[in-house]
Amino acid sequence: MKVYTVSEITGEIKDLLEDNFPLIWVEGEVTDYRPSSSGHLYFGLKDEYAVIQCIVWREYRTLTTVEIENGKKIRVYGGLQVYAKGGRYSLRVERVYPIGIGELQIKFEELKRKLKEDGLFEEWHKKPIPEFPERIGIVTALDGAAVKDIINVAKRRYKGIEIIIRSSRVQGEGAASEIAEAIREFNEYNVGARYIVPLLIVGRGGGSIEDLWAFNEEVVARAIYDSQIPVISAVGHEIDTTIADFVADKRAPTPSVAAELAVKDSEEILEDLSTIAKRMGQGLERRVRGFKDKLSLFERSYGIKRLRDLIYQRWQIIDELTNRLGTSFTHPLIQKSSNFKFLVQRLNREAYQFLKNREQEVLRIEGELSGVNPKATLKRGYSICYKLPDKKVVKTSKILAPKDDLEIEFSEGKAKCEVINTEDH
Repeated sequence: MKVYTVSEITGEIKDLLEDNFPLIWVEGEVTDYRPSSSGHLYFGLKDEYAVIQCIVWREYRTLTTVEIENGKKIRVYGGLQVYAKGGRYSLRVERVYPIGIGELQIKFEELKRKLKEDGLFEEWHKKPIPEFPERIGIVTALDGAAVKDIINVAKRRYKGIEIIIRSSRVQGEGAASEIAEAIREFNEYNVGARYIVPLLIVGRGGGSIEDLWAFNEEVVARAIYDSQIPVISAVGHEIDTTIADFVADKRAPTPSVAAELAVKDSEEILEDLSTIAKRMGQGLERRVRGFKDKLSLFERSYGIKRLRDLIYQRWQIIDELTNRLGTSFTHPLIQKSSNFKFLVQRLNREAYQFLKNREQEVLRIEGELSGVNPKATLKRGYSICYKLPDKKVVKTSKILAPKDDLEIEFSEGKAKCEVINTEDH
């Protein structure tokens, strides 16, 4: 007959329990909750027949997303451990979840926590969405409703937008890998490409958590994070949230909203430009009118009028003296009269020149203001060249190639042309 010491039997029990129950799920009601000053959490987990003591060590507290309270029903994940000196066993808890949460939701929370710790959700890493992309890339199922919604909305907002679709499965086994590969392919395409894809929309229509699960896989999250191209996530409906939404540079609640975020409304842009041009023209007119009013006010001012009156009075005095003196008056007086007449003439010339200089200054300012008006430039014989279909202003022949379509805007009218060849100087 084998006789055990207390230490031996306790050790056997310890090995038996810890080896056979390394990590298990247990659910029950919290009782005797006692947080310690050292940061560890102690509580019991009970049902109607039994109680098991639980410990959350301090290093695992950040992994528990549920507030522990007496009377609260929870599900915990951890392993059994035996405290030999006290002859007690307890559950070493590593995760805590509320009762009723499903397996997929637990996996979601686990991956979300891991990726957050790895920095994939940091705002500083998110890239700005380009305001006026010439083309967009779409990663979704080719036969799904999402791609149709994106195309319809994008084309309605701007007919000239180019759309490149990389078809991918969006649910089922292997879907996550296909989505990640499609994102990488767009990034590889942009390396050395003449016409790059500056923006991606990655998503699908609505569905259950199982349908959307491909967008909760780590491989998709890593591909979005590593993408050099800004990514808009567009998964499901507004109430659906996936891991891809947290990593993406911009989250759209639906595929249609993603298209609205990606493509500006051309009609709204034209209205804004028209408003800006109108305000600029009105501003220029007000400034010119202001200068003219100031000049007119200056000409009508008391000082100028008084100066003119003095000049006219002196001329009248000279004319009267000349008539009265005639040719018989002594030479010295005639000489002084001539000198006075010369001074008055000089004063008159200087006053006239002063007014002329003021008028020229106003005309110069008016000319400068008119020079910044784009329409005034066209009236001087210049024209504006746009590259079609996106109507991008052509500043250099380097962006042109034979067969490119152009639109030339003149002071009056427009003309459409085709490039035959180009020359760089």
